[in-house]
Amino acid sequence: WDLAAAGLKVAVISRPRSRGKPCAGGVTEKALARYRFSIAPVVREAVTSLAVSHSSSPVRHLSSATPFCVMTERAELDAFCREQAEQQGAVFHETAGLRLIEQGSSWVRVKTREGDSFSASWLIAADGANSAVARMLGERHLPGAMAIEGCVPREKVSDYPPMTLDFGVIRGGYGWLFPKGDHVNVGLYVWRHGVAAPERAALQRYCRARLGAEAEHVAGYPLGTWLPKARLVNGRVLFAGDAAGCTEVLLGEGIYGAVLSGQLAAQAVLGERPEVSYPRALAGWREELQHVSRLGQLFYGLLPVST
Repeated sequence: WDLAAAGLKVAVISRPRSRGKPCAGGVTEKALARYRFSIAPVVREAVTSLAVSHSSSPVRHLSSATPFCVMTERAELDAFCREQAEQQGAVFHETAGLRLIEQGSSWVRVKTREGDSFSASWLIAADGANSAVARMLGERHLPGAMAIEGCVPREKVSDYPPMTLDFGVIRGGYGWLFPKGDHVNVGLYVWRHGVAAPERAALQRYCRARLGAEAEHVAGYPLGTWLPKARLVNGRVLFAGDAAGCTEVLLGEGIYGAVLSGQLAAQAVLGERPEVSYPRALAGWREELQHVSRLGQLFYGLLPVST
């Protein structure tokens, strides 16, 4: 959006519309404040209360006079943001995947599996925790967090919940319930890959216990939480979002880091020497996530598992 609004010719090479990104879809007020446009048309619910639980303590209900988070469906949010970018002049090209990346001293070229070729001065790789761009450029894969989610239609829910975080229902993580009007998004989060396995069976047990039904459309996915150790630039390629590890590790919230890093990458491309200015611009968020990473390790290390 920023690059197209500034008058640059922008090609966005993306997955097909039918292949949505698994995501719990909660957007914090902090993230909302960074958008260049209102996302109100795709907000399912505005959240002013949060239930936090653990088996060793009673449920605590926290509330705010104003919303601190809004609930969206990720497919709807992505489609809406795409429309806003297209209105600024960005052109989207759908692909099943990349076949080749080539770089020169002043250019980068991407070739898709369909045979299309795109050349530009810079490539911003925002292609997720399993970044194909990073893999093709030989970047070292770093372990991140893991999550699994599904949804339960509202008519099948025994008791429609508030936004809920159930800590300790899985080792090194928590379970969540995100109410979205016609359904409840339900999931399990683990702060570091390998600490526990957020598997389908574990999700269904949690779902039956909390909602009295089984989840539908279940999908597991990795989250990029390695920004403190990440390499942000490879030649003419800047990494952003989960591909740069911009998700915070304590709760696994990634939309803020994705929007922030995308905007800073665009700002760098619009300026001079992006390979220098982009890492410098993201240094503050990198430092913050370094502190959050230590906090997450301490918090989940001390958190007992519910039985």
